Amino acid sequence: MRGPGWAATAAAVVLVGGCSGEVELADRDSIDQFGVPALDLDAEHPCDLVPDATAVELGILHEDGSGSAQSDGNCYFTNRVDASVDVRVDRFDEDLATESAVAATVSAAFSGAEGREFASVEGYPGFTTAFPDSCDLLVATSDEHELFVQVSADDACDTAVEVARTVIANSPES
Repeated sequence: MRGPGWAATAAAVVLVGGCSGEVELADRDSIDQFGVPALDLDAEHPCDLVPDATAVELGILHEDGSGSAQSDGNCYFTNRVDASVDVRVDRFDEDLATESAVAATVSAAFSGAEGREFASVEGYPGFTTAFPDSCDLLVATSDEHELFVQVSADDACDTAVEVARTVIANSPES
């Protein structure tokens, strides 16, 4: 006769066996492995993905200001007192890149670099790099696109994540 320990052991084997097909977080190299849709960050300018009213609410824009386009893939916000934010979209060149945006981001997130920490933003993989009074956030939103948010402000990493959430929420799927 089997004792109560057998049932627990059998359940553990089934649970562990059921998870064996899942790729470890640090080894993931495609947005498909994160269960989120790929986003097309080229479809809109970053200034359009962070509406001015939202930027004011986040405290990164003066109430009579507007996001300032710095290039085709870059937008700058400031509240003129103690916060500035740079939002940039980078597209990996498939001919030059040796790995996907996801693989590069995940690899960097787990590199052990000082001040660097893995961050999941609405399910998308990324990492923050904290500095005194500032923070850089890099998020892979598809196998080809990365979102970079640089914040100089109090609670810089929290602000960077909120800005990235806004961009993600306003970005179309690929």
